[in-house]
Amino acid sequence: MAQLTALGRALEPVEALATTLGAFALILLLTRLKVPLVAAVLVGAAFEGLLLASGAPADRGVAITRAAASGAVHPQTLGLAAVTVLLLALSGTMQRGGQMERIVAAARALLRRPSLTMAALPALIGLLPMPGGALFSAPMVESAAGGQGRSRAKLSAVNYWFRHIWEHWWPLYPGVLVAMTYVPSYAIFVAYQFPLGVFMVTAGLLLFRKTGTDLHAARPAQHGAARRLLAAAAPVWIILAVCVPAMLAAHWGKLDQLGPIGEAADKFAPIALGVAVSVGWTMHRNRLGLREVRSVWLSRRLIEMVLLVVAVMVFRQVLSAVDAGNRIAAELTGLRVPLVVVAAALPFIAGLVTGLAIGFVGTSFPIVLPMVAAAEGAAALPAWVALAYAFGHLGQMTSPLHVCHVMSNRYFRASFASVYRQIIPSMLVTAALAGGYFAVLRALGL
Repeated sequence: MAQLTALGRALEPVEALATTLGAFALILLLTRLKVPLVAAVLVGAAFEGLLLASGAPADRGVAITRAAASGAVHPQTLGLAAVTVLLLALSGTMQRGGQMERIVAAARALLRRPSLTMAALPALIGLLPMPGGALFSAPMVESAAGGQGRSRAKLSAVNYWFRHIWEHWWPLYPGVLVAMTYVPSYAIFVAYQFPLGVFMVTAGLLLFRKTGTDLHAARPAQHGAARRLLAAAAPVWIILAVCVPAMLAAHWGKLDQLGPIGEAADKFAPIALGVAVSVGWTMHRNRLGLREVRSVWLSRRLIEMVLLVVAVMVFRQVLSAVDAGNRIAAELTGLRVPLVVVAAALPFIAGLVTGLAIGFVGTSFPIVLPMVAAAEGAAALPAWVALAYAFGHLGQMTSPLHVCHVMSNRYFRASFASVYRQIIPSMLVTAALAGGYFAVLRALGL
């Protein structure tokens, strides 16, 4: 007992950080013990809330229960659940209509290498800012792998990693839109941020380090393969064609200023509309019958994924209720951590806590960047934004709350631990390249 008390006193200066990391470790442990992921996430939420909430134990329980209930029915949760249902319906429709196979076949004919096809398909879907988009690309990666004998963990890692190579600068992502407000123009933002995506692609090649010779053995490209790929991927282009104007209309209509429901509509309605139109077009194009349509919409996987989305959003609401992000920031500041470490560590932790780009940008940038501006001047901000975004992105890629991470692992039936073993080398290389890039920018006075 005395040892536990001493440990508690030692961890008191980093109570929020230690508790949050402990909650994540608990989730990983429970999933390793074959506890259903939905239950593991909810247990982690209870652990986090009960330890960090204030008041008597009974009061803490009531507060966390209220936070969990609020998270379960929050407009953001409902919006994400709706998009998840539509994505699963589109994926199932494309599979049953043979659309998925046509995309993969055309990509194989054009790209000629199985590993390149596996990476390119989630990258293609990554151009769409759809929550949980890795679930959409997962069947494509599975088909592209064919009979290559790759592990389920490797397939999940490839799908998850290459799905996010654009997120440092692609303007359809909300995190990018917020981050670019800290630099003078979008052109400057892209100039500094684009290399981060290149680093991620380069580091992602490590995922294929044991795949044999398929990275090098190429067949001649088939005539008309590019045209066939464009035609087969029509459901993707339809989503873009509908989503982009809808996003602009939502922005001009200032939906995000109409409270929580308006914010959810601004974020999810454009992509939901685009996916819904794509589902309808795909069903009509492939002439699916009533039985096939019913099997798509009533699948067990769809129900399981919706429950998982709700559990993840409950955990996020609990984190918000106990103010975990700001408390962690205060703990790091109080320890007098050097500015460059804070600029990398705080976005990383915020990404780990929220599992969202908009989460780490919205919570850590308002803390880190004013500190940078005061110490280095506003002219230095683009380089610091690149450093903060790079490590925040790595944090969200690590997070067990990242919806794409959860859904990709769920689809491939791979454990978090097995997927982490695949992506950690790529993450370390990306971190090293991003750190070196920042050092070069600072040495050049940029």
